Amino acid sequence: MRSDLAFFREDTDEEATVGGGRPLRETASAALARLALEAALTPAQRRRIARDPNNVLVVQVPAAEWVDAIRSACERLRPWDAVFARTGSREDMPSRGNDKVARTVGQGGAVLGVSQDCHAYLPSALSSADINVRIEPPDNKLVGQVIRAVTGRAVRDLPDGAAAGLSYWDLAACIRGTSKASLERLAAASRAKTVIDPAVATAPPFASLLGFGAAHEWGTRLLRGIEDWRRNGTAFPADRCAVLASEPGLGKSTMVRALAKAAKLPLTISSVSSWFTSSNGYLDGVLKHIDLVFDQARYTSPSLLFLDEIDSIPDRNSLDDRSRSWWNPVCTHILLRIDRLNNDPDAKVCLIGATNYANRLDTALIRPGRLTRVIQIGRPGAEAISGIARQHLGSDLPGADLRTLGELGLGATGAEVEGWVKEARSRAQTAGRPLALDDLLRCVAPPDTRTDAEIRRGAIHEAGHGLGAQVVGAGAVIQVDIIARNGNGGSTAMRPRLPIMPLRDDVERLVVSLLCGRAAEVVILGEACGGSGGSADSDLARASALLAGLHGSLGLGQGLVYLGQPSEVAGGLRQDSVLRAAVEADLHRLHSEAERLISRFRDVVEDVAERLVRNRIVDGDELRRLIAGASGDRR
Repeated sequence: MRSDLAFFREDTDEEATVGGGRPLRETASAALARLALEAALTPAQRRRIARDPNNVLVVQVPAAEWVDAIRSACERLRPWDAVFARTGSREDMPSRGNDKVARTVGQGGAVLGVSQDCHAYLPSALSSADINVRIEPPDNKLVGQVIRAVTGRAVRDLPDGAAAGLSYWDLAACIRGTSKASLERLAAASRAKTVIDPAVATAPPFASLLGFGAAHEWGTRLLRGIEDWRRNGTAFPADRCAVLASEPGLGKSTMVRALAKAAKLPLTISSVSSWFTSSNGYLDGVLKHIDLVFDQARYTSPSLLFLDEIDSIPDRNSLDDRSRSWWNPVCTHILLRIDRLNNDPDAKVCLIGATNYANRLDTALIRPGRLTRVIQIGRPGAEAISGIARQHLGSDLPGADLRTLGELGLGATGAEVEGWVKEARSRAQTAGRPLALDDLLRCVAPPDTRTDAEIRRGAIHEAGHGLGAQVVGAGAVIQVDIIARNGNGGSTAMRPRLPIMPLRDDVERLVVSLLCGRAAEVVILGEACGGSGGSADSDLARASALLAGLHGSLGLGQGLVYLGQPSEVAGGLRQDSVLRAAVEADLHRLHSEAERLISRFRDVVEDVAERLVRNRIVDGDELRRLIAGASGDRR
């Protein structure tokens, strides 16, 4: 008589049955746990578990949702006298349960421990287990075995990464019915899960990104390394962890999504705020949610994990005692999770952080071996602005010369450029006509509604900034303009020349250039308006912060006491009368220097101001020619 297994033919998709027509099958959840455990255990380990009544088995699973299923599979191997199946609840700590472990093994019993993080959640006494087993995320071999066990039909050609991105229960839910239907469900679920962040699908091609400088170069190297790993089996790129730093609106999230799309990697996005909003908000809930995020990235590897707002992880040196007692466990936990992720040879995860405030990061977070490097993203240049506008325009305005737009929009962010295009389209639609280049230019540089006197004052102010920065060597001026945007009457774009290890003279040169706008108003118009102050990013605010940092942070003032980072020191000017007096004295002295500089080059300032009134823009090369001509006359 032939066995019932003879009905399991590989060339059909029929279900095998036993007497009475009842399907001979195992549920996918049970088969997945059983087969995963069998694959992880060696024959010698299985014999020891079956024969030795006094042993300790610890099983590490890929994620928390595996814990109960693997515990059940282990309990089918033999009875256990003590079982610890932990996923990270408030009570799941290494200090809990050690007495039970010691008592059980001391009485000759068997102990089982199962967790996705054995070191963090299981009793510490289990660290001396007789058998340690690690279950890896399902590969194609395991998926094929589960399909055979459930449907009765072997699958010859599974697509690469058939279970990519799927959780334990996702996978179990897909495998049912026939093998063909199971494969179709797996393919559909994997496609959906591979793009964990749905915005990845609509991200622009990585190669087309403009204005990202060193960040784009790093991303390009990473993509080459991943492609080499896929094609040639080389090591997964070691330089895969970094922090992207910029002011808001410069496209950090867009770059990460484009990178994930180009690398064909699942992207998991998290942030400090989500750790609170997606948990109970208490310490144990926050730590558990951090684990879920890192487990997801590890489980779907190769993958990309994006940690936004990492400046919200506080620098522990800046915390008071009360805040430190709460944040220390969180900071330590996130650092340990990063270490474990980067040191795990099987965890191929690219870890990228993003911040608007690079100076606020805890140094332990960005040391080598963790996030390793901080890559600054600056505002795009004129050429990049033109290119970004072209991307957002799509098929609109084909062949239009956008160089003027780039020059007019210099200093804008990528988000602002996208906003201009949307506004221009809306303007044209409202008028009931096709989009015109003038619609776009009016969004970039709206008609100036100021009076002639206000326009001239603004031109003199910006001309003073441009001349001051160029003459004192505070930076290389790219462009000076009087285009009113974001509440400002104009701007001076330049590449600052403040060294990494500045001298006092370097800081004071930059302050003089900031004060030259106000000084130009005083020298040429007889008095200054309030435009140099009033906001946190105004000329006077920035100059005050630089000088406060000089005295209380850099050790370049009258004293050597360290009061904090420059921004922190500047925040204390209201309360510290001695520091405030020192900064005030420096501001008056340097403002006098700025006035002398403007008086010396008054003709150049007025010439640049007249050109600004006529054209609204003077580029850096033209400014330097005017300064060189005036300097030659003086010589």
